[in-house]
Amino acid sequence: MFGYVVIDKPNILIKDYNTYRAYYCGLCKSIGKVSGQLMRFTLNYDIVLLALLGHNYEELDPVFKEGHCIAHPVGPKRTYVEDNPVLQRIADINAILAYYKLLDDVIDEGKHRSLKNALKPVYKKAAARQKAFDQAVKNGYERLRRNEKENSSLTVCAECFGSMLMAAGDALTEKCDVLLREFLFYTGKWIYVIDAYDDIKKDFNKNFNPFLRDVKVLDDKFFNEAEAVARQITYDCIEKITDCYNRMEIKVSEGPLSNIVYRGLAERTEYVIKKRGEKWPKIRL
Repeated sequence: MFGYVVIDKPNILIKDYNTYRAYYCGLCKSIGKVSGQLMRFTLNYDIVLLALLGHNYEELDPVFKEGHCIAHPVGPKRTYVEDNPVLQRIADINAILAYYKLLDDVIDEGKHRSLKNALKPVYKKAAARQKAFDQAVKNGYERLRRNEKENSSLTVCAECFGSMLMAAGDALTEKCDVLLREFLFYTGKWIYVIDAYDDIKKDFNKNFNPFLRDVKVLDDKFFNEAEAVARQITYDCIEKITDCYNRMEIKVSEGPLSNIVYRGLAERTEYVIKKRGEKWPKIRL
């Protein structure tokens, strides 16, 4: 995953922000417990969305604890969500997604080979527990690479990535339904488009990027056209995500989840698009 699905930090209630951070910290601890300490560095904000959705579908109220953070050993204790079956499943989902992302980087750019090899034993254990999801992600990346070699359109590639994330719904909870699958499909599609737009300057004359098909120069005309396409697809995705969310029964940690859906996705869309291919700095909790 990529870390684009975030809260709108300036416009979230303090209590909801604290809840969101507790999920993040709880996931970090659960990933360390299930997958080992190295895998904790693969955690990103996209995965926190799965935690919020998973607790809702399982109707599982989080148990909050306090403890020291491995990244901030000095200072006050931090609140975190206690380890539970939802977080453990997400640890496996995260391990599988992280491994295939690294594998894709190795194939496309020849980088992260050592890290991929270091995480392979963890990935194999996660894949053994989540066989269907592992196969879905494997098939999805193979299909995505074929699409990229065929110079396929942005929509085709984005929908391919959306299908991979959609499969995470069934891995997340046995209560997964059509609404959750559609929510995750359009979230994955949104992530792919935002990431591709964000990588325009990095990928120019180097790597495949569906925004750069037959593009010779990155001028204002190009960015104006790319911006219009990016906005059209991303806001269509946000509309469909919001529609799914409005029809879901949300009972657990509604505050941070609603902030992401109603404000965070649009805010991050505008931020990335306005940067015009300059990589955005990651937010910090």
